[in-house]
Amino acid sequence: MPTTGSATTGPRRRGPLTVALGASELVTWGVLVYAFSALAVPMGADLGWSPAVFSMVYTVGTLVSGASGVVVGRWMQRHSPHGVMLAGTLLACAVLVGWSLVDGVGWFLVVFAAAGVAMSATLYEPAFALTAAWFEEPARARAVAVVTLFGGLAATVFVPLAGVLATHLGWRTALLALAAVVALTAVPLQLVLLRAGRHPARAQPRPRILARTPDRAPAPVRTASFRWLALALGLSTAVKYGVVVILVAYLVARGYPLDTAAALAGGIGLLQVVGRFATAVTARWVSGTTLSAGLFALQGVALLGLAAAPGSGTARDLVVVASIAAFGLGAGQGELLRGTLVVTLYGREDYPRVNGVLSVFVMTARALGPFVMGALAAAGGGYTRALTVGAGLALGAAVTLPVAVRRHRDEAGGAPA
Repeated sequence: MPTTGSATTGPRRRGPLTVALGASELVTWGVLVYAFSALAVPMGADLGWSPAVFSMVYTVGTLVSGASGVVVGRWMQRHSPHGVMLAGTLLACAVLVGWSLVDGVGWFLVVFAAAGVAMSATLYEPAFALTAAWFEEPARARAVAVVTLFGGLAATVFVPLAGVLATHLGWRTALLALAAVVALTAVPLQLVLLRAGRHPARAQPRPRILARTPDRAPAPVRTASFRWLALALGLSTAVKYGVVVILVAYLVARGYPLDTAAALAGGIGLLQVVGRFATAVTARWVSGTTLSAGLFALQGVALLGLAAAPGSGTARDLVVVASIAAFGLGAGQGELLRGTLVVTLYGREDYPRVNGVLSVFVMTARALGPFVMGALAAAGGGYTRALTVGAGLALGAAVTLPVAVRRHRDEAGGAPA
């Protein structure tokens, strides 16, 4: 992978650059992902659209993001993530302006297809390519935790911000205001990162690649370990986003007021940050793979707890709160693994391409998870069946993740992973 300022950017500069990268992630995650839910309500009321229209449009954007991630990964393999992220951030501005002009479903689909391209060029995939190049373990895990901390807080910042703007300005003007936010914050931050990549502080030896497959081994994306890893991350992504979509409705059905249900569900965002930092802090003593697998298993138990929660009273409240807290601790592990384990297994050189291909599986799971769990909740068996299936997916992720690491160790001839 061409220089990104990784091997050449001094250690003292990497900390501020990591914060700048995280701040940019907060903005792009906020406007491209989380603002959607707040703006869909006034848009639907204004244009007379049902929730199914918004689900379809968002699914299209997510699938386009996964597909374009392969192209973006190959580009970063040959060039640098810096230019990709700047271009994606500028495209995000254009998407928000185009979104403000939507008056039909067809144009909305076009806009969100473009949003999918912007997602693949600005969200975690290119950001993790930079942290992979800048840091070695255990510093890499801490850097990824910082970046994902900002990403995890995007919902806390931008959902209410988009709602307030839409309430006071209307949804079209709110989108223009969000475009201005991107132009005034994320774009300058990306320019700083681009300049840092082109004008390194000092030359240092090229960092070693943490793990290589043998010279005649197949490309990483054709190995059994990659398939197991894609399965593990796909399962964890599907259950995360599937549960997020149905959780508020489940809690309301169990007798909680809407504001209480929303507050409980919102706690997942903060708890996933806690889980990521716990993984980063304990990296010196506990394998990240072991801890992540354990948290995935804990998610499975938590969902079974939700499915079997008592009907009412203090016992119900205790089970629900404890289950949501346990689920939230593991909700951020998939992103953390993509920023740490993937580069540890396959090395810096192959990282952008491997993560680009991996994004196809992850984004497909992110689109299908809510659809499948929503359909199960609407069918016979209701939320109990949906949560039970979700538990099975989480436990599947807990089992398949260690298998991926063991298979990679075998492929590398017993080298540590």
